[in-house]
Amino acid sequence: MPSRQKNKRPDLEVADPISIPAAGSAPPQANLVSVVIPCYNHAQFLAHAIESVLAQSYSNFELIVVDDGSTDDTAEVVKRYSSVRYVYQENAGRSSARNTGLRQSRGEFLVFLDADDRLLSHALEVGISCMREHPECAFVSGHCRVIDSKGVILPSPRQQRVEREHYLRLLGGGSYIWCPAVALFQQRVFDFVHGFDPAMMPVEDYDLYLRITRDFPVYSHNQVIAEYRQHRSNTSRDVSVMEHAALAAHGAQWDFVKGNNRYREAYDIGRRFWQNDYPLQKMVSRIREIIREQLPPDAIVAVATGGNSEMLRLDGRRTWHFPQVEEAGGAGQLFAQGAKGSAEVPAWIEAGMTYVFSLYGGPDCSKLLARLLVSGIADSSLTASIDSRPAELERENGVLLTTTPNPVPAGDEPGVTNIIWDTGNGSEGRLYVSGVGVYAGRDPANSNEALRFLESIRAKGAEYLVIPANSFWWLDDYQEFRKHVEARYRAVVRDENTCIVFDLRESR
Repeated sequence: MPSRQKNKRPDLEVADPISIPAAGSAPPQANLVSVVIPCYNHAQFLAHAIESVLAQSYSNFELIVVDDGSTDDTAEVVKRYSSVRYVYQENAGRSSARNTGLRQSRGEFLVFLDADDRLLSHALEVGISCMREHPECAFVSGHCRVIDSKGVILPSPRQQRVEREHYLRLLGGGSYIWCPAVALFQQRVFDFVHGFDPAMMPVEDYDLYLRITRDFPVYSHNQVIAEYRQHRSNTSRDVSVMEHAALAAHGAQWDFVKGNNRYREAYDIGRRFWQNDYPLQKMVSRIREIIREQLPPDAIVAVATGGNSEMLRLDGRRTWHFPQVEEAGGAGQLFAQGAKGSAEVPAWIEAGMTYVFSLYGGPDCSKLLARLLVSGIADSSLTASIDSRPAELERENGVLLTTTPNPVPAGDEPGVTNIIWDTGNGSEGRLYVSGVGVYAGRDPANSNEALRFLESIRAKGAEYLVIPANSFWWLDDYQEFRKHVEARYRAVVRDENTCIVFDLRESR
């Protein structure tokens, strides 16, 4: 390949000798989108992927399925669809299968759809429209939603739209492109890059995005155009393999970034992300999947978080830190007073925590008039099971105690709500607040204290105890605690790489 200046982006209109030669000598067909589906033993999902392509509103496409040496019914599934081109190769991995599809493609544009994912019907139309508006870009990308093995849409964190400096964003750790199907490539970009690198499995997508955004402009939009499926055979489930490969792909950028201070700063941030944050995120994601599959949707779950509220994001279930602050007794802290009124609860409602608001009245404000639980949830799109009633049902004998909203959205920052109260008879009232589920701020001093924390949280209503893998040291350091828990409570989940879940509802 001819040499070029280090920081000069190549012109997509000028073709260097291609690294992945197209089939035959014919140039790509204008406006044709080649959709490549690599498949290895995903016959159970493949028909859904194929049909999602055939249902596209943009009709100028070809569909190529590359069978990567599958031993299941992949070939039989493809035979049902006469318009689909079937290519077989000996098993060589997903990257190789994608490159095979690239060589076989005839389109001006390319989309790589994994066999267990799906395109939404407008995906290609949106991609082509964006590419026509941004013809200088090597690829355009959008957003996806997450589904389970049955196709049910799952809650997921909000995806960010990156408007500029895409290379810096990728270099800083993680990928804003959640699944490969949301990207539509110009075929010409593969004249300059070497396709997918099999050595970077299973993060060959991330590696490719780094290599492309380093040299070419790209564009991202915020339309949801694909579905990413989470299931037990995902290649992204092995955290140690993913971490090792991601660090290799990231490290491959060093020679390019070392002479640029901004790039080096982003590189260092990305290194820390892949070494520290990513393993935690994947563990939390796996715990969330386990909880969703194994525990009732209204379960009350205590989690040995070490104070990390990220570990309380369990799809709307009420979750508490373990261990918790032990209340000193009494009604709690005085929040407000008066016969009636409204007040904004400041930004201290945290995700996974429940706050008890108690309204007292009577001659000496000693009579409990009403009590309300206010809970914080990590994702405002989730519906939590909360012990709260509609405002119109809170008023009894003239007494009113309610909050809006409840549950309170509390993502990266604590949430805010507004509380309204009325003693009902014009008498003086006092409103107290206390916390349930607030992290104790320290680990137990010994097994006896750990057991006291456990019984306290059971008395408050916790039904399950989750001990994540990064807290397994509890079971080594607190031997009496371990013996007690193992003897009395059934482990409904025991995954040595993720977590142990004990059922606290009944003791043996």
